[in-house]
Amino acid sequence: MRKKIFASYFAILILIGYVVTSCSQEGGYVPPEPPVPSDPSKPVIFTDYFPKEGSMRTLIFIEGSNFGTDISKIEVAIGGVSAPVIGSSGTKICIMVPRRSNRGDVVARIKDESGQVVKEHQFEDLFTLHVALQVNTLAGKVDPQTNSSSIINGSFEEAEFQSPWWLEFDKDEQGNKIIYCIDEEGMTALRKINLTTQEVATVFTKGQAGVESVKSMLFDTPTRDTLFFVDDNGRGNWNDRHQMPNMFFALREEGFRKVYPYLYAQCSYSAVSMGDGSLFYNTWTNSIVYKARQVFDEAAQMWDGKPLFSVKANSQEHIFMFRHPDDLYVYVTGFNGVYRCAYDKTTKELVSSSLHVGSIGGGSGYADAPGSSARFNRPRQGVFVKNKEYVAQGKTDVYDFYVCDHNNSCIRKVTPDGQVSTFAGRGSAGTDGKVYGWIDGEARETARFDQPTGICYDEEEEIFYVADKQNKRIRTIAVE
Repeated sequence: MRKKIFASYFAILILIGYVVTSCSQEGGYVPPEPPVPSDPSKPVIFTDYFPKEGSMRTLIFIEGSNFGTDISKIEVAIGGVSAPVIGSSGTKICIMVPRRSNRGDVVARIKDESGQVVKEHQFEDLFTLHVALQVNTLAGKVDPQTNSSSIINGSFEEAEFQSPWWLEFDKDEQGNKIIYCIDEEGMTALRKINLTTQEVATVFTKGQAGVESVKSMLFDTPTRDTLFFVDDNGRGNWNDRHQMPNMFFALREEGFRKVYPYLYAQCSYSAVSMGDGSLFYNTWTNSIVYKARQVFDEAAQMWDGKPLFSVKANSQEHIFMFRHPDDLYVYVTGFNGVYRCAYDKTTKELVSSSLHVGSIGGGSGYADAPGSSARFNRPRQGVFVKNKEYVAQGKTDVYDFYVCDHNNSCIRKVTPDGQVSTFAGRGSAGTDGKVYGWIDGEARETARFDQPTGICYDEEEEIFYVADKQNKRIRTIAVE
């Protein structure tokens, strides 16, 4: 895909060069200037560049002489970030504006045959980057006539997802950035999205080791060598809680391809692994949170969980738990709100939960507002992201929480002090009033999702990845 884009840009460069050199100031025709190879006996001269402002992927043309035509010997950085060099005619260099080049200083270097820099030039004028939060489509091929898809592996252009549900971000032993995706609620298959090679593969399909209906997954926090799968095994109210597993695990050393039973309990929806290795899970019955492997059942010769509290008394719901990166809390989504459970690092137990944002009565709706005035409609997976402003202000809690608001078809942002806002989605409402669909573009004014459920975050690249369930695609949210 990148090769195709670069080829297109180079064609544009040639065309622009033809137009620029074919018209004199008097309007007469001048033959196009052929590419000029470098001459080591002459100096490299930089004169100017244009345009001096634009968004990410804007084409910039650097003017001067004796640049040569070998782009492997040309380097350009904007704001300290390397910019792709598309082509060079010898007197014009075409580059593309990279992400996160806000600082704006433009530095160009020309190298000789041995790789030594023969000329480095920093332009006086800074480039002004126009930034905007953008939603784009990463992968997911869908039949436009029937809106149908299947589980098909291949490149990002070829791959299909049946109904992406839950995401976990990872980096493998080779340094490849990976997203693991539960494809379809209940997990028809575990998919592996390789962001480095831009390929999608299937790790395993449903049916191993008694896997019934996986609702979520998580890495063990201390080592990240184990991937847990939490299973709604269809046993919500039953006397013998040892009949079926509610959690399975897979090992990195086996490529996460083999699945083994880990815990036996009533049907569960999520679990959370704390920094010290403590593991907690919840059950459907009364939405109770348990600490794993705490009580040994002599008769069954098995370790049971220790019940701690119900997220909402005398209620049962699909609830999902998420560890705060500093182990300050565990956030719980469910009952059309976000609950917060403090973590006692001394006893290594979670403390009874309280509503952080959302409806006290559990009623659904859509409203950006503080605390209990905010409204959600089936919030699902969420992810914590460090806020640099909080760090600079010396705050104790420096993480915002971004959560998929499933039935509201958007991504919401929850601050530590309980302010709720819409981060992305619900843009460009048409005459029919619909705010859901598949539209890329500016995050709030244009973009639309259709029932997003899964989200993860690449901290290095500052990119969100979203499992857009009904659109059957993986979407991205990033400043561009």
